[in-house]
Amino acid sequence: MKFVNQLDYPHLMYKRIQMTPEFYEKNKALFENMKGFKAMASNAPTPEPGTPLPPGNVEKGGCGLCCAVMAADQLTPNTDFSLEDALDISYATKANFGGTDYDLFGPAFAEKMNYDFKSTNSLEDVDECIKTGGVAVASVMGDREDGHIGVFTHGWHYILVFAKRPDGKYAILDPSQTPTKYDEPGRKELVDKGDLIVDGNILYSTGEILLEEVKYLNPGFFLFRRK
Repeated sequence: MKFVNQLDYPHLMYKRIQMTPEFYEKNKALFENMKGFKAMASNAPTPEPGTPLPPGNVEKGGCGLCCAVMAADQLTPNTDFSLEDALDISYATKANFGGTDYDLFGPAFAEKMNYDFKSTNSLEDVDECIKTGGVAVASVMGDREDGHIGVFTHGWHYILVFAKRPDGKYAILDPSQTPTKYDEPGRKELVDKGDLIVDGNILYSTGEILLEEVKYLNPGFFLFRRK
């Protein structure tokens, strides 16, 4: 099983463009509730959509790209789909708004790899996808204005959900995992309770945690399955 960590790629450039008004409106609930983002929520983007921004890199904004590479590995063993391929898709679809807009990226990735694609907010849909051999990329939020500490990120992040255990916990690959990431306050308590398990590069999480972390994302899950 391939694990791709974005933190290993500070040298790989990820060019960014200004978000569109549609992207802003679609994610307004996130901007309004994410800690420190209220200014963004009250000020619509002013630069022309598509305007190049200072270049970033995969280390800072490539979580969605890493999830695509790991998803391809899960669904198409021995594939040569790479981060460079994922970058090409993101640029071609203009999904590179600082990170990656999976509403634009997801369908193009699925078409290239001959996968079925669906976006959803339903954990039941995720269960059905996993049960039939698919995977889900979850779009998760970080710290919130209400004091909630983000479990998988302090900002905005993508993780890969690829299996479900008999006890109901979901198997997850987090492309920004570090040895101490889940020792932080607000996360360690979940680990101590057993609601979140860290087993090497694999996390096991309750469905309740997943739903809380996608709460202000619409959609929260992007499903991929071989045709």
